[in-house]
Amino acid sequence: MTKFFRTIRHDLMKKNETRNVFKYAFGEIILVVLGILIAIQLNEWRLESSNNNQKKIILKALQLEFQANIRQLDTVIYYNEKVPEAYFLANEMIKKTAKKYTINEYHKLIMGLSWTYTFNPSNGALRSAISSSEIHLIHSKRLIEILFSWEDAIKDSEEEALTVRKFQYKSFAMKGKYISAADDWKALFPEILPPNNNSNYKSLLKDKEFEDYSILSYAYAKEYLVELNEIRNKNLEILFLIKKALKT
Repeated sequence: MTKFFRTIRHDLMKKNETRNVFKYAFGEIILVVLGILIAIQLNEWRLESSNNNQKKIILKALQLEFQANIRQLDTVIYYNEKVPEAYFLANEMIKKTAKKYTINEYHKLIMGLSWTYTFNPSNGALRSAISSSEIHLIHSKRLIEILFSWEDAIKDSEEEALTVRKFQYKSFAMKGKYISAADDWKALFPEILPPNNNSNYKSLLKDKEFEDYSILSYAYAKEYLVELNEIRNKNLEILFLIKKALKT
């Protein structure tokens, strides 16, 4: 093709048609410019197509990760909600210490007050997208904003969970005055052998420290549940925005 244009230009110059030579040269320049612009456009289309494919891969990875996170989160919320339920049961049992309760009912009470189930989400896909800067392929500003704030929200909830856990560890000494460790853990580990000294649950219920323990267990659990439900709302919004982004 280049040879063909060169031949035409050479013939025009031979015939001394200067005007036509300039016209032809101008046309040739336009053709070259058009060729460059078309090449640039094609490259941009290829790049955009590649970015769109990569964006979908990232979004799907994040979708799977946050679907798994909300399943775990719902389990954590379920068990932590048992603490407020146990508090009201404790309040009733404290008022009715003369009533006979079964060992299983006592076990249910103690276990219910001591739940410290914590949320430990998977953040591998999110961290990978952020560290590689591929997260910026996502066009939703709100989705990017909430994804960047996700781990900060998790850290805040972890602080609440740590407070609950430390409080429960401290409570072992108070419960240990009346309850054998074997009885305390037998509900979780049935293979533990029966204690040599029987637990005195009635005396535990009469102890003011136990009443305070049940109240604080309730308060700390409620504070943690507030954090967990805020995280759940974020998780649901992330999944909604990802689903929306995958459709565009």
